[in-house]
Amino acid sequence: MMRIIVMGGSFNPPTKAHYRLIKNAVEALDANRGLFVPVSDAYLKRKMRGSERMFVLSPETRVKMLRSMCDDPHLDVCEKEIGTIEARTMPTLDELQSDYPEAELYFLMGADKLDLLRHLTEKRDFLNRYKVAVFSREEASIEDEITTDKILNPHLDRIVVLPQPKGVDGISSSLVRERMLAGEEYQDLLCPAVSEIFGRFTPADFPEVIWKFKDDYSFLANSFPCRIVWNGQIYNSADAAYKQCSKTDDPEIMESILEAKFSQNPNLMKKLSQTGNKLLLNGTNNKGYFWGIDVYSWHGENMLGKILMKIREKETTK
Repeated sequence: MMRIIVMGGSFNPPTKAHYRLIKNAVEALDANRGLFVPVSDAYLKRKMRGSERMFVLSPETRVKMLRSMCDDPHLDVCEKEIGTIEARTMPTLDELQSDYPEAELYFLMGADKLDLLRHLTEKRDFLNRYKVAVFSREEASIEDEITTDKILNPHLDRIVVLPQPKGVDGISSSLVRERMLAGEEYQDLLCPAVSEIFGRFTPADFPEVIWKFKDDYSFLANSFPCRIVWNGQIYNSADAAYKQCSKTDDPEIMESILEAKFSQNPNLMKKLSQTGNKLLLNGTNNKGYFWGIDVYSWHGENMLGKILMKIREKETTK
């Protein structure tokens, strides 16, 4: 029977550990194929929300890096999740099963993901439909945990525990990102071809981010109370002045109102300048696709953020 190993992940960037794990799984299970399945851009950005930096490699770059690691004819990249919005473990496996109806699919995961496996099995009948390969440094301990688990125990024949390959402990994408931003060596964590691609980036490519105009950054929001004189009238916020224009989507009018807001309130201009080179994202949950970014789907023009950054740049270059 044809066997396919499926390894999902952010791969931001892919590391030596990713390569060794899927390679070892393919060999241990005598599989015909090992597929890297990178998550979507929207999902990765949601995952990185709250981080100080927008350290997100584009889908094209992540796919290119993964393909550079496919030096074995058994390895390949599946792009089924690129361009989607939701996390798609089950739908992706369902599609792959449809593509390869005679194949036995193994989902590759670490021992730290057993809670996810329990959830998928209890809620979505995962282990009756697909098999799982689990890597662990402590095989006996994980086998005992699986055996004594009331949800996983009925599916022991569907779970294979594999010894974790040597040399992968401590290697992670987050460590690569941390070292890169700190100006430290990270090449030992990556395959040579991936390192070559990743080396084209610098910390400047991943700016610090203000994700929402709330709390300490509420002054960036149009609703922030402040006195504004615009077109000969006095308003108590940029939003009030904007409403006077019947909510037009003309960025020039918004820019004019915001120029007045910050130029007439030096304390607010000082705060705006103090955001430095941070990326200003007007993150919303109400599908404000023009003035902001919908922080779930990641659709949006972020025009408010762009105007604020333009005003900031003018101020800092005076």
